[in-house]
Amino acid sequence: SAIILQLLLSTTNTAVTANDNGLAMTPPLGWRSWNLFGADVNQYLIESIMDGMVKRTRRDHLGQLTSLCDLGYCDVGLDDGWQYCDHPSVAPGMHYHDKYGKPIINSTRFPDFKKMTDHAHSLNLTSGWYGNNCICHDNCQTEEECYAQMEGDVQALLYFNFDSWKLDGCGSQNDLVTFNRMIKEMSPNKPIAVEN
Repeated sequence: SAIILQLLLSTTNTAVTANDNGLAMTPPLGWRSWNLFGADVNQYLIESIMDGMVKRTRRDHLGQLTSLCDLGYCDVGLDDGWQYCDHPSVAPGMHYHDKYGKPIINSTRFPDFKKMTDHAHSLNLTSGWYGNNCICHDNCQTEEECYAQMEGDVQALLYFNFDSWKLDGCGSQNDLVTFNRMIKEMSPNKPIAVEN
């Protein structure tokens, strides 16, 4: 029994670390575009959802007009469908990154990402973005290419002023530790919630 106790103590004494930036201390509440729109999404639809999140058209249990954001649902996330798949300027073998690693946005569907995130912030909402997409995911071939694409994605995330970033297992750019390090290095004053 002493051996079993020692084994239990040695296996349960593992350090667990997290992105301790003060965000997502509880599960984030909000809305993501995928379940409603799938890939058929655009800036007008996202901004309309943002407006709906703060509209006070329903009454709470006390009879007060309330919005979803009043109830804590204050994040609107753009999921897949924003990228321009197979744009003429994609890097060889890629689907939505140029040769410098920058993501190519479908500007017909999303004419102004910055205006969209500014709209969210003007309504006291946060705005999330989806990183390594499934619709036309890129599978970088070299470590340098993966790094350039991750760096380009983080630069775009910060340039457009998104507040959170959803990453999952699509494509090769799924190193959450490197993404998180890049975000902290490039944005030391604005924490970004990283969702998985």
